[in-house]
Amino acid sequence: MLMTIPLKFIITTLLFISFILPAAAQEIDPNWVETEATITEIHKSIGRRGRTNAFADVTFTTKKEEAIQTRVEILAIPIYGSVKSAGDIITIYYNPETPQITASQNVSFFNTYGLYILIAIGVVISAMRIIKLKKSYTEK
Repeated sequence: MLMTIPLKFIITTLLFISFILPAAAQEIDPNWVETEATITEIHKSIGRRGRTNAFADVTFTTKKEEAIQTRVEILAIPIYGSVKSAGDIITIYYNPETPQITASQNVSFFNTYGLYILIAIGVVISAMRIIKLKKSYTEK
């Protein structure tokens, strides 16, 4: 009985988070244009509290056949950085009136808080195992 309550809590929490993630993702203006861009260079910065940000210098061509070079934020794994590299193609969105203003769909709630959520789940699972092990030793 002790195991089922925390397990139900974990499953409920994960379901709740999965419903929140799409709503918390970066909103893209519906008037913006989706296109593919080529990464020319990756920049990584590790801020306070270990938050890792990755930015990519990209080039793309607008619908008006203009070649644009700009920078977008891309998905970054904490401490490691981006899994993308120079030469990769990513999907970006740009403002048709000012194509230098771009956004990437990769920045989301999970990108910001994912590591903390995974650590919390690991702590809960480890605590459950320790409690179960301690209980089995006291019964003997």
